[in-house]
Amino acid sequence: MAKKKVDAGNGKRRKERAAPVTGATSVPAPSAMQEEAPPLPERNGKIKLTSLEDFEEHRQSHHADLRNAARTAPRPTGKANGKTARTPSAASSPARRKTATRLPGGEIRKHYVIDTNVLLEDPGCIEQLRSDSENACYLPQTVLQELDKLKRQPAKAHLVSRAVSAVEAAVLQGHLRVVTGDYQALALPSSAPEVKSSPDQYIIADARSLLATVPREEPVVLVSNDRLLRIMADTSSGLRSEEYRCSIPFRSESERYTGFVPPADVVPNSFTWEGAYPVFHDRSLATQEVKFAPTPWNIVPRDVYQALAMRLMLDPDIPLVSLQSTAGKGKTFLALGCALEMVLKEKRHKRIFISKPLVEIGPKLGYLPGDLTEKTDPYMEYIVDLMLKLHNEHRRAPNALAATPNGTSLSRLNPKVIQVLPINYTRGRNLEDCVVILDETQNLSREDLRTLLTRMGRNVKVICMGDTQQVDAPFNSPENNGLNWLVRLLRGNPGYAHLVLRGRKSRGPITDMVVAAGL
Repeated sequence: MAKKKVDAGNGKRRKERAAPVTGATSVPAPSAMQEEAPPLPERNGKIKLTSLEDFEEHRQSHHADLRNAARTAPRPTGKANGKTARTPSAASSPARRKTATRLPGGEIRKHYVIDTNVLLEDPGCIEQLRSDSENACYLPQTVLQELDKLKRQPAKAHLVSRAVSAVEAAVLQGHLRVVTGDYQALALPSSAPEVKSSPDQYIIADARSLLATVPREEPVVLVSNDRLLRIMADTSSGLRSEEYRCSIPFRSESERYTGFVPPADVVPNSFTWEGAYPVFHDRSLATQEVKFAPTPWNIVPRDVYQALAMRLMLDPDIPLVSLQSTAGKGKTFLALGCALEMVLKEKRHKRIFISKPLVEIGPKLGYLPGDLTEKTDPYMEYIVDLMLKLHNEHRRAPNALAATPNGTSLSRLNPKVIQVLPINYTRGRNLEDCVVILDETQNLSREDLRTLLTRMGRNVKVICMGDTQQVDAPFNSPENNGLNWLVRLLRGNPGYAHLVLRGRKSRGPITDMVVAAGL
């Protein structure tokens, strides 16, 4: 009986001690007939339980304390979507600032997320969108993965290289930050295994990861030229989308360096404008007045650029000249006229070599019959046409160029004067005292052009021509081709000159119309 009173007293005292902590009502005092049990011994500030019944009483009173504490705890007042809002912990999501950053003009700072197509079209879009640190720029992790796949495509490798260089520079300067989203939300149900998450969905997930870190007033804008991606972003809560309107069409190195430079950036064999007149700077940077009197092979230039091109090709101090232009500006016509002038009239050289990559347009015709000359004739028919034009316009008989004496036909060229040089058989040869015309240089690889140019000996004039907008070789691109590498590596060399031909007129009105329309 005494033990039972002790157990009851123990439970009573524990409830009285726990009540003030939880705020619950205190246990009523024992009746007068109940004897108060002596206190249990304590060890190290903890209650010592002496029996199984004491342990059970302790467990029940502890659970009662927890329930009372849960009832009396303050409840959150904010609500979202009809449910009690939960306060995110610091470990789960970063705290969102309450105030937005105001720019000096009163505008709110924007956070731009850049898509892959924008970065490929204009690598300078990062600085364009930052607008002198007024806005922040981000790059989704998915975009880096797409660039890694595109770098293996020869047609886009040059664009990826420029984009990666711009991204690397921006990241090192702190102007760009790579973001990664929560991809768990993109898990698709097993009932639709044929549906897969597209890279666009991952890009949107990367962009949405910024919503928890930026102020609510500062918009997160996905910049893309993909209309479907912009629609998906606009329908995603919290995101906005915009089209990139500052795209700059790609221009190769041979197009950007036109041969004309500002007066402060003069390089050997370049031109500057003084008013409406061009001024030539030779290999020693001495200034020379440009004279338009020479008309090689009686060719009258149509514009100032053709006159300057002939000035460079006839200059004996410039052994290597390259010309870049769109179709129909007269590159090959001018080069043939200057070559005939130097070989047949001025006697500076002995022979003319013409070489061109044997690249077909459209479906291949297969192997051609005949010997080497018969196989290369179809690729060089345009040379014969231009030769006849040069002679017919000036009423000259092509006696020196014909294979037969006193011939009036150019069905066979005289190999002592003009000869076709197949690229496949040039390794090991040594060319001297000649004019070499390399046409369609944009269809040559860097290695092919190096092989050709290292065959040149003494007293050789080389004229390279091409258009980086007409690349037909399967493994070349507007950035990675022989002509572009030539301009990039030899610009400023005293023995090299480059010029971009421009003008309103080309070979005919149809060509003018097609080039102007950008077909």
